[in-house]
Amino acid sequence: MATQSTCPSRLRPAWRVVHVAVAAAACFAGAAQAGPAHPHPAALTEAAVKAGERTWRKAQGPDAGLTSRELFTYALALAEARRHPERFQRLFELAARMQDRDPQSRDYGNFRWSWSHPRVMDRNAVEFSMQGGALLWMRHRDWIPEPARTGLRETLGFAVEGCLRHGVRPSYTNIALMNAENLILLGEALAWPEVAEEGYRRLDRFIMHTYDEGISEYASPCYYGVDLDCLLLIERFSKQERAREQARALLELFWTDIAAHFFPPSGRLAGPHSRDYNYLRGNGSVLDKHLWFEGWLPGEIRGGTGLLWLALTRWHPPQRLLEMSRNRLPRLVRQSWRAAPHQARTHYVLEDVTLGSSSANYGSMDLPLTVDLPGDAQYPRCYFIPDARHDPFGQAKIKEGSGAHSKTLHLKPFWTAAQRRSDALGLVLYRNESQTRSAKTLESHFVVPNEVDGIWVGDRPIDITGTQPAEWPVKGSTPVVLRRGTASVGVRVAWARRADGNEAPAALVYDGNRHGVVRLTVTHHTSAGVPPDVTRAGAAFWVRVGSGLTTDAVFEAWQRSFAEAPVRARLTDGRLTLRAQGDGGPVAVEVSCPEPSEPVLDPSPSRAVLDIDGQDVGRAILERVEPLRSYAAFLRDGPRTRLAPDSGAYLEAESGYVAYPMTAADNPDASGGRHVWTPNQAGGQGRLLWNLDVPDAGIWHLWGRVLAPTPEDDSFYVSFYVDVYRPDGRRLGRVDWHTGHAKAWRWVRLTAGSGRKPVALPLPKGKVRLEVCTREDGTKLDRLFLTPDAEAKPQ
Repeated sequence: MATQSTCPSRLRPAWRVVHVAVAAAACFAGAAQAGPAHPHPAALTEAAVKAGERTWRKAQGPDAGLTSRELFTYALALAEARRHPERFQRLFELAARMQDRDPQSRDYGNFRWSWSHPRVMDRNAVEFSMQGGALLWMRHRDWIPEPARTGLRETLGFAVEGCLRHGVRPSYTNIALMNAENLILLGEALAWPEVAEEGYRRLDRFIMHTYDEGISEYASPCYYGVDLDCLLLIERFSKQERAREQARALLELFWTDIAAHFFPPSGRLAGPHSRDYNYLRGNGSVLDKHLWFEGWLPGEIRGGTGLLWLALTRWHPPQRLLEMSRNRLPRLVRQSWRAAPHQARTHYVLEDVTLGSSSANYGSMDLPLTVDLPGDAQYPRCYFIPDARHDPFGQAKIKEGSGAHSKTLHLKPFWTAAQRRSDALGLVLYRNESQTRSAKTLESHFVVPNEVDGIWVGDRPIDITGTQPAEWPVKGSTPVVLRRGTASVGVRVAWARRADGNEAPAALVYDGNRHGVVRLTVTHHTSAGVPPDVTRAGAAFWVRVGSGLTTDAVFEAWQRSFAEAPVRARLTDGRLTLRAQGDGGPVAVEVSCPEPSEPVLDPSPSRAVLDIDGQDVGRAILERVEPLRSYAAFLRDGPRTRLAPDSGAYLEAESGYVAYPMTAADNPDASGGRHVWTPNQAGGQGRLLWNLDVPDAGIWHLWGRVLAPTPEDDSFYVSFYVDVYRPDGRRLGRVDWHTGHAKAWRWVRLTAGSGRKPVALPLPKGKVRLEVCTREDGTKLDRLFLTPDAEAKPQ
């Protein structure tokens, strides 16, 4: 058996990030206030030990469902409680048998997720396992008896390699945080400073990504809990104060996000969700554990062995956040969740109802259009779902990706939505994909609860008191309205097409289901099989919510106003335009069809990290810590290069702001003795920034002195921004710059794409930000030359 006893030698020296150190003022700050009395750590540990007894029973077989993750978490629970040291040998032997220890394997150091898996099928297994493994060694290595201690030490050594090889993109929020956390804590527990330093760099990359694009894996009732676990452990156990400050800032950001979207009348994280395992109710046990622990949810101890992370915590969210969720009503929450302009979400939270929408599809488990009404944890939500399995309630699980897990996966259509407070207009256009190729139906559903005070189709009340299935046709844009207490929800189908391009029928359908819901369904196809091309199928749903409707007369006036409000849909020359007259102004979507591209939305989506009632509190929280304090200061006050109107300007690469994983390195053949690059296999997208003063609006041309040694190491992304002082400033465009490869330094003109057509840059007068970003690691940049002369060449 191979062994590993020293820090992996493949780690490079610490990479340097160049910063401009200028202090930035903090805003939206607040010291933590006195909160609820938290359960005693001993009680949480005892509950975790009790929950882990099931793991010990499974380990006797071992049971096919035994997971590598639970072996380490249960062992940590025993160690924290000082129980059963004799069990460690068995637990660690099984973990070793589930670990890939082949140095030639892609998954070297990783674990099989479950005992039944023939190989590593989920590369996240090493991350979940090492949450417990790192703390076992850090806190209890002297208490663990031999030979279990030797076995654990060996397994951790291999696991370090597994974490290092796990290149996690920062947009994969929960795993990116866990990967950084594990490298930090493993490196410090094992006294491998290079490993810990790599973890700190990956945490830097994550917080920078979040500052630029927002929380990518947004509002997940499951994974927000995982995110909090990771950050609490970094804050509690990291030895570096900078990382602890980052963890506290991120914890405040996540809890502020939770508070902004929390709907106390239903005790859940309301609004659109990126990844949800419970479409009907939108709650998740991992986040609920934290909400209960902080006094946001009532009840007894909830959570299994994961209660250990709470037993070890010392950071708590300010009480003002819970008070905000209860008292700041109504509130409008708008934020981005990735880089594209329409990758954003909006949520309008009122006292008795909320309406939320995402302007883009996240994946196959998202809920991009939602309404939440008062009710207990079992009360259903209102939500949109695209469906090619006749599974509108998300009950049928199918294999995903590698086949390691089964999940309630739905389609990945094109989706977009515009929202103006209480009105949202959402559009789905279908794509040909694996589910549609094997489907027998294609449907768009908007699911609503039927345990309400009333449901109407037009002005006709609907009776859903029995158990027999029933269906009520919905003609054209006839509204379907429900009322619950002082709140109401109205839905109109603004546009609908079958797979053959003809108008699609819609109906309110009751399945006689046990879930307490009814669905407004647009049927795009039903027969012996869906046709091979579904790209002409689509639907648009207009949703309006009403609040504070205290009398029948007020409700009826609201219902009549929604029914009479104009809505228009027009498909002309491959362009689909939808426009509805919202209660507070127009709501509109325009996009090419049937091949959708970047939509035009009114209102436009927000690019804030977390905007509450017009204030981006998210970026303000993050700007209090490095590297964002320096980054924000660079954007606001950093040095600017003035472009000469006749001759242009040279820019030394290392003179800009260099953001990890890009780094400046010594090179005797480079101008000034240094170049900038992203080292091979560093992972992530580094960036190099300059602030420019453009003397006059006009056409400019860009050259770069590059060293691109192979066809796999010969490209960058190049972008120019206006609103230079804002991290989310308007991007004028991005160029995929394929430099071509050569073994020596050479000047290469900026060209677009693999065709290498020279790019003319129309730059406006004034402040412009230039960014060169990683596209392929290993490509080196020495200098840039900007000139207004198309014939000029750099010297």
